[in-house]
Amino acid sequence: MPSETRQGENMSGTFRVLVVDDSPTIRRHVVQKLEPMGFHITEASSGEEALDLTLEHTFDLVVSDIEMGTITGVQLCRVFRGDPTMSDIAFVLLTAAKEAKTRFWGRNAGADAYLAKEDMDEKLLPAVQELMKGRTPRASIRPELSGTPLERVSAVLDHHLFDVVVQSEVRRLMDHVHDRIVFGDKVLELAAEVIGCPYLVLHLLGPGGPTYSIRARGPWPKGDATPGLAALAIPEKSMNVTRTTVEPDPRFGPGHNVIGGRSFSCEIRVRDEPLGSLQVFGGSHSCAETDIRSVKLIAEALGVVVKSLFLVEETQLLALTDGLTGLYNRRHASKRLEEEIARARRNNTGLCVAMCDVDHFKAINDEFGHGAGDHVLQQIADSLTEYVRRNDVVSRWGGEEFLVIFSEIKLTAARIVAERLRGRLASTPQVEGGPEKISVSIGLAMLRQGVTADELIEQADQALYRAKARGRNRVEVAGEERRSMPSTVVEKQVGGARKPVVDKQDDAKQADTK
Repeated sequence: MPSETRQGENMSGTFRVLVVDDSPTIRRHVVQKLEPMGFHITEASSGEEALDLTLEHTFDLVVSDIEMGTITGVQLCRVFRGDPTMSDIAFVLLTAAKEAKTRFWGRNAGADAYLAKEDMDEKLLPAVQELMKGRTPRASIRPELSGTPLERVSAVLDHHLFDVVVQSEVRRLMDHVHDRIVFGDKVLELAAEVIGCPYLVLHLLGPGGPTYSIRARGPWPKGDATPGLAALAIPEKSMNVTRTTVEPDPRFGPGHNVIGGRSFSCEIRVRDEPLGSLQVFGGSHSCAETDIRSVKLIAEALGVVVKSLFLVEETQLLALTDGLTGLYNRRHASKRLEEEIARARRNNTGLCVAMCDVDHFKAINDEFGHGAGDHVLQQIADSLTEYVRRNDVVSRWGGEEFLVIFSEIKLTAARIVAERLRGRLASTPQVEGGPEKISVSIGLAMLRQGVTADELIEQADQALYRAKARGRNRVEVAGEERRSMPSTVVEKQVGGARKPVVDKQDDAKQADTK
């Protein structure tokens, strides 16, 4: 039977303490150390007895031996930590064991303090005083708990086994960090197995982001998904970087009208670095506590895996991008152009390319230095990236040349964009120590039947030469060679076709044309 140093119900303003040890001598010694603090102290001789007492009383502090009979101090601590009604109770573990494994368990069982019994006389009282500082006694109302001690330990073990399995499955996602899209699908596939909400959203930042992956098991619109994305708070500007997997589930009802309802979001991070978030929407119902707990569990375990994804993406980008401007390099731009041409022909959509060259770039380097020249290239790269659409491709083709691939666009619209871009660059203020203003010449070419990627680039390049010859800071379009040109441009017969070229004598006078 348990013994108490004071009889009766918990007194108002008095902390209740449970001392658990299978040695009566040790229990009495702990009680004697704590009595001066005025606690209401209850003793238990085993873990099972301690759990039985929690069905009858509430406690503010538990001081327990780590090694006991059927239920150890570690298991007892995990039961307390795993039960929402008792998880905030202060817990101190004591051990006389000198084995490294036992001390490891003591430190990692979730206790607030861990003390060796040989240090108890010196350290127990200060540790308890520190733990109880700022706390107020818990209400003495009997907590709503049920089940035998063995059933409660079993429930906690099931609870922690679930955590271990989910965390293990998250770590296995490391196999998919080579591909952001596949990775996002796999994360939400796992989350859908343990979370019973109709809508799951994974938001990832990093080198390949920001992106959104959605798993919709509730109603979802047919055709235009805009209303559905808006209901899940996906920013309109991010709709083209959102991937949605729709898997209707009868549990969440039929139809196409998305009701996001109440949501819960948990940040994915490594230390202080935010990497993204995992968010769930309850639809017409609130998110269950078990679902919220699973979101937290997955998000916490995802931190290291998502960071690995970002490192892979960063490595891939280093191989694809130009070190100075951060734009795609020529090799990757050539690959993307082949892909965009194939897509344009498959979908019967327009495609144009613009070759942009900085005017008088050699003179800028000669007068202001290569540092100023580098800054000019970076500024132009930033302007190009900010001005074009997200699905357009911007690259540094080489030297002071930039290539822009305009997808799904007609020549008329591409010409307007190119002219506006030229005007914007010409009016951009420059930093101190560089040229007062800069300008670019642009050659524009449209994909036509039977034209290869190399031929399309050549057409844009020749149009660029004409823009240079006609005074720079202008846009020229391939196919408009017959328009009146200055005397510095002549037509030369090449294999039955007439090809415009810049007069070599004039080119020699203007060494920085290209």
